[in-house]
Amino acid sequence: MTAHDLSGSREVVLAFYRAASPRLAARWMRAEAQRLARLLAPEPTAPYLGSVLLVAAGPACARPDADLLAWASSNERYEHALRVLSSGNTYLLNVTDYDAQYSVRAYALPTRSRPLQSPTPAGSRQCAPAGVGLHRKPRRWRFTL
Repeated sequence: MTAHDLSGSREVVLAFYRAASPRLAARWMRAEAQRLARLLAPEPTAPYLGSVLLVAAGPACARPDADLLAWASSNERYEHALRVLSSGNTYLLNVTDYDAQYSVRAYALPTRSRPLQSPTPAGSRQCAPAGVGLHRKPRRWRFTL
């Protein structure tokens, strides 16, 4: 998840996650969209606001929180994101506030494929090369919001 000022001169990474599958990436995107919506439009009684003076926005103001919540609550949009990610393509959700653009995006990372190994003779023990853990799965996805 990233935030950009509207002039395009600054970008801030708000969150990122490496998911093991497109489904986990889509779930993370949904959760992060809901979290960002809550941060952009907090409840007036939120304890972290304390005695901060809140000003109600007019009807002409951009409401990125509403767009994020609509996307996160839509099963059709979630399934569409899942299909896009499963096909190996990038999924991007942009919303704009009065002074910033927020992007929730997911894309596949290139992975190194292991060379095919010849089968080991019966009774011999196969050892992994130094620095290679057989217990680790290659990470294929990186998602930022």
